[in-house]
Amino acid sequence: MDRSRPLIFDTSVYIAAIRGGARSSCSIELEEALPRTYLCAVVAAELRAGAVDPVARRAVERFTLAARAVRRTVVPGANTWERAGEVVSRIHRAQPELRSKLRTLWNDLLIALSAREIGARLVTRDAADFELLRRYTSFELNTRE
Repeated sequence: MDRSRPLIFDTSVYIAAIRGGARSSCSIELEEALPRTYLCAVVAAELRAGAVDPVARRAVERFTLAARAVRRTVVPGANTWERAGEVVSRIHRAQPELRSKLRTLWNDLLIALSAREIGARLVTRDAADFELLRRYTSFELNTRE
């Protein structure tokens, strides 16, 4: 893996790090990658939505504010949203049986296209949905178990 390339971690990696604790492999990976990590605003929103207890809310708040302070937050722009709409339409036409799944793919698609927008590699623990998306649009993907 190119050690200079920017990274965007999917929500699944942050959740695994939170659940695993400070000494988990996900936490260590996040810490080591911090100098080249960007936070996608979609991931920040998902983390905030899932942070239900006060400790988790404070941790997410600190992390998202820190990313913003060093200008490492990636917000999907108008072109990214439009591209996402085109990709979802292509999936719907090619695989109509996935119609009910398309709503759940939006966030993953916005995360993937945001990574592509800044030339970052996307890192996830949820490979299945991202592999599906890669059949319809290109982006760099690394998966973790």
